[in-house]
Amino acid sequence: MKNFLSLHRMKILLALLLLALTLPSRLINIDRAVNIDEPWWVISSSNFYYAVTHRDFQDTYFEYHPGVTNMWVISTAMHLYFPEYRGLGQGYFDQRKPFFEEFLRENGKETIDLVRLSRYIQTGVLALFALTAFFLLSSLVGQNIAFFSIALATISPFFLGHSRLLNMESMGAMFVLVSLLGMHIYLTHDRKLYYLLLSGATFGLAQLNKSTSIALLGVVGVMLLVELFKQTDSSLGIRFGKSVRVFSIWFGAAALVYFILWPGMWVDPARMLREVYGNAFSYAFQGARLDVTEELNPAEFSVVTRFDGILLYLRYWLSGTTFITWLGLIFSIAFLFSKGEQGLTTNVRALLGYLGLLGILFILMFGIAQGRNHAHYIMNTFVAFDVMAGIGWGVALQWAGSRWKGSTYTTVTALVVLVLLQIGFGLSYAPYYFTFKNPLMAEAATLGYGEGLSEAADYLAEKPNGSQLTAYVYNGMGTFSYYFPGKTVILKRANVYYGDFATITDELRTSNYLVLYPITRKIHPETEKVLGVLEGVVEPEKTIFINGLEYIQIYRVADIPELVYEALMEQ
Repeated sequence: MKNFLSLHRMKILLALLLLALTLPSRLINIDRAVNIDEPWWVISSSNFYYAVTHRDFQDTYFEYHPGVTNMWVISTAMHLYFPEYRGLGQGYFDQRKPFFEEFLRENGKETIDLVRLSRYIQTGVLALFALTAFFLLSSLVGQNIAFFSIALATISPFFLGHSRLLNMESMGAMFVLVSLLGMHIYLTHDRKLYYLLLSGATFGLAQLNKSTSIALLGVVGVMLLVELFKQTDSSLGIRFGKSVRVFSIWFGAAALVYFILWPGMWVDPARMLREVYGNAFSYAFQGARLDVTEELNPAEFSVVTRFDGILLYLRYWLSGTTFITWLGLIFSIAFLFSKGEQGLTTNVRALLGYLGLLGILFILMFGIAQGRNHAHYIMNTFVAFDVMAGIGWGVALQWAGSRWKGSTYTTVTALVVLVLLQIGFGLSYAPYYFTFKNPLMAEAATLGYGEGLSEAADYLAEKPNGSQLTAYVYNGMGTFSYYFPGKTVILKRANVYYGDFATITDELRTSNYLVLYPITRKIHPETEKVLGVLEGVVEPEKTIFINGLEYIQIYRVADIPELVYEALMEQ
């Protein structure tokens, strides 16, 4: 043990430094925002917990993502926070209605406490896989560059912001990264079986997390193909057989993890696979789930080959990344094709190529698929390019140090300064780090994901009779209601979209306050039907700005004149 600690002392210190740099920003004010997707997954996960504890394993499918890793995290939190939940006989809750939240309050529990504990657990999972990625990468590029690369990726504002929320993107990106690194090490650096099994197992976790991680299969296929033709010590048939064996072991490990961790696979694997991959491909190629398209007809698949979709995701990436990543990526590409002392080893060049391919595949996949246009879908691109940037910076500083006789400590100090600058870019956006916008871009990659609504809830809760108030809130399920002690009525987007203003006016009249979310008016143009009849007629009691943008308007219903109701009904 002493020899091990002595040999790896610096690596252990860097691992601890990595935790010290990344954990505080994930734990401070971790409960200050709930995104619009989290309530759905909180309820699904609670249903998952109920199904598992009642051995209703066939009822553990809720969405084609399939989000099983996410549901295990929240289920674990439920078991720690409210273990009695499984024995109260309440059954399963509709993910789109507030009955779950009401049930918890009736039993003296608050959903935000469950969310907070779940996020703590997720933080632990992310820390574990960040450390795993660091140790794997250090065997390829050295511990200093590995430290900087993983730090750069995990504290970049866009990744950091999403890693503080209960979504699947941040965990999924780390699973994919570890899987890629494990496979690359096995093929090019050290043929120990545990690297291959680790890679396969984490791909299984990635698939349990989100089915779109299947893009990694393309990268692994290229890796095996390159290895097939790189080895010349035996016949093509023998080398092909070895590649098939490697892939079989890798895929078998993934399938085993997929089966073990998803109880639905124990009782009805055919249905689980059909629901996940059938719906995923139907959505990608036909723009809707199977229950909408009714059948998956490959002959009718039409890949939308618009360049505007690809350009959209390129803009997302450019907007959500810092200058440090931009420059580092340029360095990595320059060194990738360079020759001489500043060049990279063949294995590191290959790694940069595979990371670049991974990032590009996710941009292409979501750029041409139908029905998806949110920046967090390409989180794998953000992470892959950040790691590439970290390697680029590391090699550049090492090259500069060797040319100008700098010490190793100077290089490490420069890397730490760059990490602190990366953190600094996002600080002004705290706690909504995911709304970071590169100064050269017109707008942020993500806006209106639920941020700010907790501030609106706090404002109304601080009123003398806050717990007695009724608030009518757009996008308010969880994002607002988890923080508000009074009654929250959801102003449903569907009612606005389909023009059900009879329901809207009835619910508005019976409320004390109206909370609107104008930050989304560009992506939800139908909201103009409500915003338009209010603006210029009645002034909001409170307007909430974030980063200089108008996010929320709060109206006192008693101040709304009758002509507004008449204008709503005329639409």
